[in-house]
Amino acid sequence: MTVKKIFGKLHLWLGLASGVVVFIVCITGAIWAFSPEIEDAVQSYRHVQASEQSFLPVSRLKEIAEKYVPGKKANSIDFLGKDKSASIYFYGEDYYNTVFLNPYDGAFLKLKDNKTDFFGIVISGHYSLWLGEAGGAIVKWATVIFLIMLISGIVLWWPKNKAARKQRFKMKLGTSHKRLNYDLHNVLGFYAAWVLVFAAITGIIWTFDWAADAEYWLASGGKEMP
Repeated sequence: MTVKKIFGKLHLWLGLASGVVVFIVCITGAIWAFSPEIEDAVQSYRHVQASEQSFLPVSRLKEIAEKYVPGKKANSIDFLGKDKSASIYFYGEDYYNTVFLNPYDGAFLKLKDNKTDFFGIVISGHYSLWLGEAGGAIVKWATVIFLIMLISGIVLWWPKNKAARKQRFKMKLGTSHKRLNYDLHNVLGFYAAWVLVFAAITGIIWTFDWAADAEYWLASGGKEMP
């Protein structure tokens, strides 16, 4: 078999194996990317009346918030602006909550269970297909497979000569549906691949410790991650 035939087989079967998983990961990732804008638009407890007075001390906001999550200690707090509520986060192995308080007077606004919240469900699908550890492993390896598929697709796309090169950058209109479908995959796939390669590589770095260590080593000039 020629190199292109080998890459063709890889591209076909790896695409079939990872396609459904990558589709779910992409859709949930796209929804999650717009979560700040969507939440700001539909969740009124994220907003407060802006004032010139100072916020309460962090220690006081922490003390107030911990009354609403009994037995748990706050992990972190976000201040997003003078007209935004303070977000106090509580997270552990089996819980992930946010308490929203007015940062000026400590008034309670909302206790949210992030695990059952819409975007909590979305991000769970993105990381693990809603299947826990097993789903997380599937997503990890599907991403690796997807990266190999992208590389094999670029190899298959690569033109043999100058004449073939002209046809690879634009779609040919007015042809059969089969040819149009081929061009959609071939041409749009080429342009999308350069974005998707980075998405796949950063996803691999995010999920595999060895990849994160390698990325840190390269970016730091040979240092180990602390």
